[in-house]
Amino acid sequence: MVTKIGKIEEVMTQTLKKQDINIDSGSDYYTKFYKKPSEVRETVLNYLFRNISFSTRRDKIRAVTINENNQVSDITGVPEFLVHKFISRCLVDIVVFKNFLRENPTVLNYKGKLLMIKILLRKIYRLVPVFNLRRAIENARRLQEKLGRLYFWPQIMTQVAVVIFITDLLDTQRDMKVIQSNLRVLCSCSAYAFHRTRNKIGLTSEYIKSL
Repeated sequence: MVTKIGKIEEVMTQTLKKQDINIDSGSDYYTKFYKKPSEVRETVLNYLFRNISFSTRRDKIRAVTINENNQVSDITGVPEFLVHKFISRCLVDIVVFKNFLRENPTVLNYKGKLLMIKILLRKIYRLVPVFNLRRAIENARRLQEKLGRLYFWPQIMTQVAVVIFITDLLDTQRDMKVIQSNLRVLCSCSAYAFHRTRNKIGLTSEYIKSL
């Protein structure tokens, strides 16, 4: 018998199909530099999320400009046409993901919060591989314990955003951190909810500066 959580995950998977990263027109580039499409995509999206804000003042997703695509290409060394394909596909899939969550409120109201957070982290990582998934899942468990002690339960996507933020913050291999507005728009999390949760668990701006 298929469990309720299994049905939710199946619907989410069907809605957000695996990205087609085998771009034929880039085969020469991959062969020349001995790189896999997934590696190139990760490089492009990491630069995007850490250096270019694609959220609007109303927390909507905007298109990345030609100049910004060229900037990513110049810094990463990835051809501009591949940069455009990876970024545009990623932003479209983020919108699809956000629409899925809005149209399926049972996902956000699921009682097994830790289990659902793990599922959402895996889905988001497949969309945007800009954080360490294994560490994020461990941080999700620790956050749940912390919130339990505080008797404080923010909305589930706010928790997901904070988990990714913590994971990225503690990643010593990345000097440039993910832009918070990008993270919030990815997780459909308001600035108020995000910062309130951060401060509640002790991640104040002063504390972060001291790290």
